[in-house]
Amino acid sequence: MLKRNQFLIMSACAALAVAGCKQSDAPADGDKEAKAEKVAWGYGAEDGPAKWGDLSEDYATCKTGTVQSPVDLPAVDAAKTIKVTGNYGAASAEVENDGHGVKASFGEGFTLTSGENTYDMLQFHYHTPSENKIAGKAFPMTAHLVHSDKDGNLAVLGVMFEEGEANAQVQAVIDNIGKKVDIDVAAMLPSDMTVYNFKGSLTTPPCSEGVNWHVLTTPVTASKEQIAALNKIMGDNARPVQPMNDRAI
Repeated sequence: MLKRNQFLIMSACAALAVAGCKQSDAPADGDKEAKAEKVAWGYGAEDGPAKWGDLSEDYATCKTGTVQSPVDLPAVDAAKTIKVTGNYGAASAEVENDGHGVKASFGEGFTLTSGENTYDMLQFHYHTPSENKIAGKAFPMTAHLVHSDKDGNLAVLGVMFEEGEANAQVQAVIDNIGKKVDIDVAAMLPSDMTVYNFKGSLTTPPCSEGVNWHVLTTPVTASKEQIAALNKIMGDNARPVQPMNDRAI
Protein backbone atom coordinates (compact mmCIF):
# COMPACT_ATOMS: atom_id res chain seq x y z
CA MET A 1 0.00 0.00 0.00
CA LEU A 2 2.76 2.22 -0.03
CA LYS A 3 5.64 4.33 -1.10
CA ARG A 4 4.36 5.84 -4.27
CA ASN A 5 6.23 3.43 -6.51
CA GLN A 6 6.09 0.42 -4.18
CA PHE A 7 2.64 0.27 -2.71
CA LEU A 8 -0.74 -0.58 -4.04
CA ILE A 9 -2.59 1.63 -1.61
CA MET A 10 -4.56 0.69 0.80
CA SER A 11 -6.04 -1.34 1.98
CA ALA A 12 -6.42 -1.86 2.54
CA CYS A 13 -6.11 -0.59 4.75
CA ALA A 14 -5.24 0.43 4.51
CA ALA A 15 -6.64 0.15 4.85
CA LEU A 16 -6.75 1.51 5.44
CA ALA A 17 -7.64 -2.13 4.31
CA VAL A 18 -6.50 0.47 4.86
CA ALA A 19 -4.40 1.70 4.59
CA GLY A 20 1.05 4.00 8.31
CA CYS A 21 3.74 6.60 8.08
CA LYS A 22 6.99 5.94 7.23
CA GLN A 23 6.16 2.86 5.31
CA SER A 24 7.61 1.56 2.25
CA ASP A 25 8.76 4.00 4.06
CA ALA A 26 12.41 3.44 3.69
CA PRO A 27 13.87 1.36 0.89
CA ALA A 28 14.45 -1.54 3.26
CA ASP A 29 10.82 -1.47 4.35
CA GLY A 30 9.76 -1.25 0.73
CA ASP A 31 11.72 -4.38 -0.11
CA LYS A 32 10.11 -6.14 2.84
CA GLU A 33 6.62 -5.16 1.75
CA ALA A 34 7.28 -6.27 -1.82
CA LYS A 35 8.26 -9.65 -0.41
CA ALA A 36 5.22 -9.66 1.87
CA GLU A 37 2.94 -9.20 -1.14
CA LYS A 38 3.90 -12.72 -2.25
CA VAL A 39 2.26 -14.30 0.80
CA ALA A 40 -1.48 -14.68 0.19
CA TRP A 41 -3.87 -13.17 2.72
CA GLY A 42 -7.53 -12.35 2.75
CA TYR A 43 -10.59 -12.10 4.98
CA GLY A 44 -11.60 -15.76 5.28
CA ALA A 45 -11.32 -18.17 8.19
CA GLU A 46 -7.91 -19.48 7.14
CA ASP A 47 -6.27 -16.32 5.81
CA GLY A 48 -8.20 -13.56 7.59
CA PRO A 49 -7.25 -10.92 10.16
CA ALA A 50 -6.98 -13.37 13.07
CA LYS A 51 -4.37 -15.32 11.09
CA TRP A 52 -2.41 -12.54 9.41
CA GLY A 53 0.34 -12.41 12.02
CA ASP A 54 1.06 -16.11 11.55
CA LEU A 55 0.98 -16.25 7.73
CA SER A 56 4.45 -14.74 7.33
CA GLU A 57 7.21 -13.31 9.49
CA ASP A 58 6.76 -10.15 7.44
CA TYR A 59 3.24 -9.86 8.85
CA ALA A 60 4.29 -10.28 12.50
CA THR A 61 3.37 -6.67 13.32
CA CYS A 62 -0.26 -7.60 12.68
CA LYS A 63 -0.21 -9.41 16.06
CA THR A 64 2.68 -7.74 17.91
CA GLY A 65 2.06 -4.10 17.02
CA THR A 66 0.91 -1.69 19.72
CA VAL A 67 -0.66 1.07 17.60
CA GLN A 68 -2.71 -0.97 15.16
CA SER A 69 -5.66 0.20 13.07
CA PRO A 70 -8.61 0.31 12.86
CA VAL A 71 -9.94 1.51 16.22
CA ASP A 72 -13.22 2.31 17.94
CA LEU A 73 -13.28 6.11 18.20
CA PRO A 74 -15.11 7.98 20.95
CA ALA A 75 -18.20 10.09 20.34
CA VAL A 76 -17.33 13.46 18.81
CA ASP A 77 -18.26 15.38 21.96
CA ALA A 78 -15.91 13.19 24.00
CA ALA A 79 -12.86 13.60 21.78
CA LYS A 80 -10.44 16.31 20.80
CA THR A 81 -10.74 16.91 17.08
CA ILE A 82 -8.78 18.99 14.59
CA LYS A 83 -9.39 20.43 11.14
CA VAL A 84 -7.37 19.47 8.10
CA THR A 85 -7.18 20.98 4.63
CA GLY A 86 -7.67 18.95 1.50
CA ASN A 87 -6.63 20.17 -1.94
CA TYR A 88 -8.84 17.86 -3.99
CA GLY A 89 -10.73 18.13 -7.24
CA ALA A 90 -11.49 16.13 -10.37
CA ALA A 91 -8.85 14.08 -12.17
CA SER A 92 -8.41 10.89 -14.16
CA ALA A 93 -8.07 7.79 -12.00
CA GLU A 94 -7.26 4.19 -12.77
CA VAL A 95 -9.91 2.00 -11.13
CA GLU A 96 -9.24 -1.64 -10.30
CA ASN A 97 -10.21 -4.53 -8.08
CA ASP A 98 -6.86 -5.59 -6.63
CA GLY A 99 -8.26 -8.74 -5.03
CA HIS A 100 -8.68 -7.17 -1.61
CA GLY A 101 -10.83 -4.19 -2.52
CA VAL A 102 -11.76 -1.64 -5.16
CA LYS A 103 -9.37 1.28 -5.48
CA ALA A 104 -8.84 4.36 -7.61
CA SER A 105 -5.25 5.47 -8.18
CA PHE A 106 -4.27 9.04 -9.12
CA GLY A 107 -1.24 10.90 -10.40
CA GLU A 108 0.18 13.95 -8.68
CA GLY A 109 -1.90 16.97 -7.79
CA PHE A 110 -4.08 16.29 -4.74
CA THR A 111 -2.83 16.94 -1.22
CA LEU A 112 -3.80 16.68 2.45
CA THR A 113 -2.41 19.19 4.94
CA SER A 114 -2.49 18.18 8.60
CA GLY A 115 -0.80 20.60 10.97
CA GLU A 116 2.52 21.54 9.38
CA ASN A 117 2.68 18.41 7.23
CA THR A 118 1.49 18.10 3.63
CA TYR A 119 1.01 14.74 1.92
CA ASP A 120 0.39 13.82 -1.71
CA MET A 121 -2.64 11.65 -2.42
CA LEU A 122 -1.90 8.32 -4.06
CA GLN A 123 -5.23 6.52 -4.12
CA PHE A 124 -8.44 5.76 -2.33
CA HIS A 125 -10.10 2.42 -1.73
CA TYR A 126 -13.26 1.09 -0.13
CA HIS A 127 -14.07 -1.24 2.76
CA THR A 128 -17.48 -2.78 3.45
CA PRO A 129 -18.34 -2.41 6.27
CA SER A 130 -16.25 0.40 7.75
CA GLU A 131 -13.11 -0.57 9.64
CA ASN A 132 -12.95 2.24 12.18
CA LYS A 133 -16.01 2.65 14.33
CA ILE A 134 -17.41 5.69 16.13
CA ALA A 135 -18.77 5.12 19.63
CA GLY A 136 -19.15 1.43 18.81
CA LYS A 137 -20.97 2.07 15.53
CA ALA A 138 -19.73 0.63 12.26
CA PHE A 139 -20.87 2.27 9.05
CA PRO A 140 -21.88 0.20 6.02
CA MET A 141 -18.93 1.50 3.99
CA THR A 142 -15.82 3.64 4.26
CA ALA A 143 -13.27 5.08 1.83
CA HIS A 144 -9.63 5.46 2.82
CA LEU A 145 -7.68 8.15 0.97
CA VAL A 146 -4.00 7.21 1.16
CA HIS A 147 -1.27 9.85 1.03
CA SER A 148 2.50 9.98 1.28
CA ASP A 149 4.97 12.80 1.87
CA LYS A 150 8.30 13.12 0.05
CA ASP A 151 9.98 10.91 2.67
CA GLY A 152 7.45 8.10 2.35
CA ASN A 153 5.57 8.90 5.55
CA LEU A 154 1.93 7.90 5.17
CA ALA A 155 -1.29 9.66 6.08
CA VAL A 156 -4.79 8.29 5.61
CA LEU A 157 -8.03 10.26 5.48
CA GLY A 158 -11.09 8.10 6.18
CA VAL A 159 -14.65 9.06 5.26
CA MET A 160 -17.67 7.11 6.45
CA PHE A 161 -20.65 6.34 4.21
CA GLU A 162 -24.18 5.84 5.46
CA GLU A 163 -27.14 4.73 3.40
CA GLY A 164 -28.97 7.59 1.73
CA GLU A 165 -28.77 9.57 -1.48
CA ALA A 166 -26.74 8.00 -4.28
CA ASN A 167 -23.17 9.23 -4.67
CA ALA A 168 -22.12 10.09 -8.22
CA GLN A 169 -18.42 9.52 -7.52
CA VAL A 170 -19.05 6.09 -6.04
CA GLN A 171 -21.11 5.21 -9.10
CA ALA A 172 -18.27 6.33 -11.37
CA VAL A 173 -16.00 3.86 -9.60
CA ILE A 174 -18.52 1.01 -9.80
CA ASP A 175 -19.11 1.60 -13.51
CA ASN A 176 -15.44 1.77 -14.47
CA ILE A 177 -13.56 -1.04 -12.72
CA GLY A 178 -10.65 -1.96 -14.96
CA LYS A 179 -10.79 1.40 -16.73
CA LYS A 180 -9.79 5.03 -16.34
CA VAL A 181 -12.39 7.61 -15.41
CA ASP A 182 -12.57 11.17 -14.09
CA ILE A 183 -13.44 11.24 -10.39
CA ASP A 184 -14.12 14.37 -8.35
CA VAL A 185 -12.56 13.54 -5.00
CA ALA A 186 -13.76 16.79 -3.43
CA ALA A 187 -17.36 15.91 -4.32
CA MET A 188 -17.01 12.61 -2.47
CA LEU A 189 -16.13 14.32 0.83
CA PRO A 190 -18.12 16.43 3.30
CA SER A 191 -17.56 20.18 3.41
CA ASP A 192 -16.65 19.96 7.10
CA MET A 193 -13.06 18.71 7.31
CA THR A 194 -13.09 18.12 11.08
CA VAL A 195 -11.31 14.87 11.88
CA TYR A 196 -10.24 12.52 14.59
CA ASN A 197 -6.43 12.28 14.46
CA PHE A 198 -4.43 9.39 15.87
CA LYS A 199 -1.39 7.22 15.37
CA GLY A 200 -2.08 3.93 13.65
CA SER A 201 -1.07 1.38 11.07
CA LEU A 202 -1.97 -0.08 7.74
CA THR A 203 -5.17 -2.09 8.14
CA THR A 204 -3.88 -4.85 5.85
CA PRO A 205 -0.68 -6.92 5.92
CA PRO A 206 2.06 -6.13 6.74
CA CYS A 207 0.17 -3.86 9.22
CA SER A 208 3.13 -1.44 9.31
CA GLU A 209 2.83 1.21 12.00
CA GLY A 210 3.58 4.93 11.86
CA VAL A 211 0.56 5.96 9.78
CA ASN A 212 -0.91 9.39 10.52
CA TRP A 213 -4.62 8.57 10.64
CA HIS A 214 -7.50 11.02 10.15
CA VAL A 215 -11.18 10.04 10.18
CA LEU A 216 -13.77 12.64 9.22
CA THR A 217 -16.43 13.20 11.86
CA THR A 218 -19.09 13.95 9.24
CA PRO A 219 -20.27 11.03 7.10
CA VAL A 220 -21.45 11.21 3.51
CA THR A 221 -24.03 9.07 1.73
CA ALA A 222 -24.17 6.35 -0.88
CA SER A 223 -27.27 4.46 -1.89
CA LYS A 224 -28.11 1.06 -0.50
CA GLU A 225 -27.68 -0.33 -4.01
CA GLN A 226 -24.22 1.24 -4.44
CA ILE A 227 -22.98 -0.13 -1.13
CA ALA A 228 -24.39 -3.55 -1.98
CA ALA A 229 -22.73 -3.47 -5.42
CA LEU A 230 -19.30 -2.81 -3.93
CA ASN A 231 -19.81 -5.42 -1.23
CA LYS A 232 -20.74 -7.96 -3.90
CA ILE A 233 -17.44 -7.28 -5.64
CA MET A 234 -15.21 -7.10 -2.55
CA GLY A 235 -17.04 -9.12 0.09
CA ASP A 236 -16.66 -8.13 3.74
CA ASN A 237 -13.15 -6.67 3.77
CA ALA A 238 -12.92 -4.96 7.14
CA ARG A 239 -10.31 -5.75 9.77
CA PRO A 240 -11.81 -5.80 13.31
CA VAL A 241 -11.00 -2.89 15.63
CA GLN A 242 -7.73 -3.14 17.52
CA PRO A 243 -6.82 -2.15 21.12
CA MET A 244 -6.29 1.57 21.70
CA ASN A 245 -3.61 0.92 24.33
CA ASP A 246 -2.21 4.31 25.40
CA ARG A 247 -3.06 6.25 22.27
CA ALA A 248 -4.65 9.68 22.43
CA ILE A 249 -7.26 10.81 19.95
